Order: sequence, then structure tokens, then C-alpha cells
Amino acid sequence: MNPLIIETKNLDFSFASGQKILQDLSLAVPQGSIYGFLGPNGAGKTTTIRLILGLLKVQTGSIQLFGKDFAKNRMEVLRRIGSLIEQPSLYLHLTGRENLEIFRLSYQCDKKRIGEVLELVGLQKAANKKAKAYSLGMKQRLAIAISLL
Repeated sequence: MNPLIIETKNLDFSFASGQKILQDLSLAVPQGSIYGFLGPNGAGKTTTIRLILGLLKVQTGSIQLFGKDFAKNRMEVLRRIGSLIEQPSLYLHLTGRENLEIFRLSYQCDKKRIGEVLELVGLQKAANKKAKAYSLGMKQRLAIAISLL
């Protein structure tokens, strides 16, 4: 069996209002698998992803990513994760290439990766245009490029 990339055990989460969002959620995602995360509005999909990415604090239960306890190995684990949200947060006054350069510096990766990821997402020709001029699809591709750095 493949090692687990994501494993949650007995996650509970409630908002300050007392609204319980997750109750005893346990899941296991093996390496090499493809999963969809489906459910009706309010089912806790976004909350679960935010917990897994460390954007919300785990109240009860545990999360392991890449076989490591996320709470104890946060920075090591986060270096291995790329994520994309529905509305990407970009520097709209900068070009696509400049956005990538900012993230490249914070991720401490090689400058040649910018050209590689631009090619992967098909934004080479638009790389020097301001991000505010991009369509939503182009902004999402730029966000994917950032996550691939």
C-alpha cells in the first residue's frame, strides 16, 4: 500500500458562534491517488481544506501530511504543498512575471523556474502584461504557476 499523503484523525471544528462544522472527521489519502472533495454548501469542505493547510487551528484531532504530524512539522510540510483557491490573490499592479518573481524569492527557488511554469500554464506571451488585464482564467493559471514554483 502507498504511504499516506493526507491523514486526518477525529477532527472536530466549531466556529466561535458554536456552529459545529466538523465532527470526528477521519480521512486517508494515499500517495498517487486522485480525490474529489464534494458536498453541499456548508458541509465543511472549505473548513477541512483550511485546517489541512494550517489556515485554521485544529481544535480536536490530528492531521498528518506526508507522514508527518503537521502541528510539529509545519514549515517542513508547508514547503511541499501548493494550493490554489478559487479567487487567486495576486499583485494586480504587477505583471505575471513580476508576481512569479516575488513568490520565487519567498520560496527560494531557481529563477529559471519562472520560464518553466509560464510555459506549463501557457502564459509565456502574457507574462509581461499587468495581472489586472488578465481574464479570470489567466489569473487562475498564474496562480497555478505560482503553486508550481
